[in-house]
Amino acid sequence: MIRHALRKQAILLGIIASISALWFPMQVQAEPPYNTLSRDGYGRLIYTQADYYPAKVIANDIYVTKMKDGRQVREYSPLSQPQDLFIDKKDDIYIADTGNNRIVRLNPEGQFVRAYDVPESKLNKPQGVFVGGDGAIYIADTGNQRVVKLDENGRMLGEFKRPDSGYMNETVQYEPTRVVVDDRGFLFVTSNGSYQGVIQLDPDGNFYGFYGTNQTEVTLMDIVRKTFYTREQLSRVIRTLPETITNLFIDGEGYIYTVSGGKAEQVKKLNIRGENLWKDKTFGFRMRNRQAETGGSGGSGGSGTGQTDENENKRRLTDVTVDKNGNMTIVDKSSNAVMRYAANGKMLFFWTGPVLFGTPQLGISQSPASVASDSKNRLFILDDSQNLIHVLEPTEFGLVLERAYEQLQEGKYEESEASWKEVLKLNALYSPAYQGLAEAAFHREDYRAALHYYKMAGDAAGYSDSFWQLRLQWFQSNFSYMANGFFAVAFVAIGAGRMRGRLPSLRKRKRVPGRRGLELIGQLRHAFTILRHPLEGFADLRYSKKGSGLSALLILGMTACVLLVKQFYTSFTFIPIPGSDRSTTFLTVFGVTWLTWLVCNYLIGSITQGEARFKDVFIGSSYALFPIVLLGLPLAVASNVMTMSESSIYHFIETGMYVWCGLLFFWKIQATQNFGVGETIVNILLTGIAMIVLWVLISITFGLSTEVQDFVYTIYQEVSM
Repeated sequence: MIRHALRKQAILLGIIASISALWFPMQVQAEPPYNTLSRDGYGRLIYTQADYYPAKVIANDIYVTKMKDGRQVREYSPLSQPQDLFIDKKDDIYIADTGNNRIVRLNPEGQFVRAYDVPESKLNKPQGVFVGGDGAIYIADTGNQRVVKLDENGRMLGEFKRPDSGYMNETVQYEPTRVVVDDRGFLFVTSNGSYQGVIQLDPDGNFYGFYGTNQTEVTLMDIVRKTFYTREQLSRVIRTLPETITNLFIDGEGYIYTVSGGKAEQVKKLNIRGENLWKDKTFGFRMRNRQAETGGSGGSGGSGTGQTDENENKRRLTDVTVDKNGNMTIVDKSSNAVMRYAANGKMLFFWTGPVLFGTPQLGISQSPASVASDSKNRLFILDDSQNLIHVLEPTEFGLVLERAYEQLQEGKYEESEASWKEVLKLNALYSPAYQGLAEAAFHREDYRAALHYYKMAGDAAGYSDSFWQLRLQWFQSNFSYMANGFFAVAFVAIGAGRMRGRLPSLRKRKRVPGRRGLELIGQLRHAFTILRHPLEGFADLRYSKKGSGLSALLILGMTACVLLVKQFYTSFTFIPIPGSDRSTTFLTVFGVTWLTWLVCNYLIGSITQGEARFKDVFIGSSYALFPIVLLGLPLAVASNVMTMSESSIYHFIETGMYVWCGLLFFWKIQATQNFGVGETIVNILLTGIAMIVLWVLISITFGLSTEVQDFVYTIYQEVSM
């Protein structure tokens, strides 16, 4: 009976599920073939939902109509090594089909419209295409060394050949590869091998100037050569030239974005004067171990820390585009990666996937040559090896995020706060959402909430600004109490001092410690004497026995404790790391460095006829750390009531503390070893070299011991089999 009842229930549930599926169909999307990642405010990788989802591929089945034997015939005509992609204001798609010497035009759905090959003046390896607001088509006709201008119907309106100018000498190559045109009709042209920058032409094709030239990347070896080489030797050295600009894009506001292949200035945002508005921003990848980053599917980190791999020096950003909301997308050909940045230059997402040659996957471009976006914020990525375009559509998560950024940029803080909370419902680990909430809270003057959100976002500057406002509010509301309290304490202190002078019985009786305690207290007090008179003080440590191993150990322990407190209790403003992530590993580094200093400094002193014993080196070096004990704790406490506006004071005191320790080490060696100034400098340099050598030897020994253990274990396995 029970089985029969269960069977009936199962059948009934199945019928209900079937009816629900028919009445309320659900769209189920499989996971994309790549992992989407971002970085939080602390530079840590975080996995997120996909910002864009691969929808389809287009331009892979182009058929053109030709006349053959007096009748129209549709003929398959695939792309061949396409190099550029442009989407006009109508969302029509233009492709520079380089291998076929033509420009292909598709409608917004990816269907073939027509091809432009300029019959009256054939194209030759065109690598760039741009469509102006008036519908005019500009083609970078690389093989013919010109820029061609067509109307919407393909009629030739003009061409821009090499301009006749004294500034365009034989060193300037003119092989246009990309072209954009601003609202004035000025042309901006990139050329193969032109390190002078973008070539700017006026509407008549006259040379107007070089635009957005990259700075020369000078290495240390370049400086050495220039300093020591003769003129003849320098003439035989390859000249150090700026990186060439390989691609460019112009947004709706007239800002021009350039892409270069070097490690510096990879992406620049230029105004009309050619000034880079993003001088302080970096967009280059530091490639890390892909398996570790993405769990096996590949990944990359943007402008963050991490171990670099062999692809670091081979990276090549290919193209850049900016959507209607000002968000920027960059593609990297070396790692087939796609990177998304907000309008302020902060990274939003990046994704990449494994390239499986022979088995192409939707959404993974094997060789991204160009990228563009349409009015619906869809992404189109042109692949010059697959000869097609991958179309990616924004996901729900991506749409909500874009809406939140758009509201924030427009100053709609209340609306953006609701959107940011919706983003966090979808992904509570997405750090930029906390940044948005912090800015919204700061705008409505809820500085305590802003302080909390800025800390979660890892924004030390915002945290400092919020704290400054809270501190100002506290001072304004408590100033009268502080002033009255100050006068009351001063009055009581003056009165108590007078009463104490008149009544000797009220004077505090000093407790006299034991002899050993007195001796230890005197040794610790001698640290203050060293601060005032370093040479005499360090000499007294050795010759007058004003210090001992116990007092040195106490000072060393106090130094470690102060450094520990400073690490964990310094304000977030000055150490923008969450408390849970602040590590004690620096104490291990401190301890190892301290021990190697003692051993090497003693040995170098012995070799160079120094007079200090190992005990003297240990005690003196410990006493030289006393400025940290004296200033470290007050500095950590003071940091919690300071903001970035007082950062110069904080860093001045902190730097002064360490410089003071360095000077005490110098005077310690001079006094205990009985050296002159020159001998002391030589001793410190030799000690530093000895420490490096010792660390190298220890590393080699450890590595060899590991190899020996593996070798012995391998032999044991062979014998025991």
